[in-house]
Amino acid sequence: MVKIRLRRVGKKHKPIYHIVIADSRFPRNGKFIEKLGIYNPHTNPSQIFIKIEKSISWIMKGAQPTKTVKSIFHKNGIWLKKYLLNGVKKGLLTKEKSLEKFNKWYKKNNNIINDIK
Repeated sequence: MVKIRLRRVGKKHKPIYHIVIADSRFPRNGKFIEKLGIYNPHTNPSQIFIKIEKSISWIMKGAQPTKTVKSIFHKNGIWLKKYLLNGVKKGLLTKEKSLEKFNKWYKKNNNIINDIK
């Protein structure tokens, strides 16, 4: 099974995490398929850089995020965008309407989100 999880890098007692796609059988810091972003919990507020489109495409393909990664995705709106795109796929929303809803949410929560790439 393919997982979206954190890969620990950085110094001793000062870890920085890479958000990666990896097979669940691989070790935590071992081989991975693709790097999606970076998470630094030691700054205030935490720095999070994520490739949104790549993340959504992997989720749509069936990759399962860990609890921590899912929490990061919720905070950054990736999970919301995934649900909006599912609505577009099912014909419940238009692409413009889903983009409008996401932009409205993003403007409301912009002070929480540090930087998204």
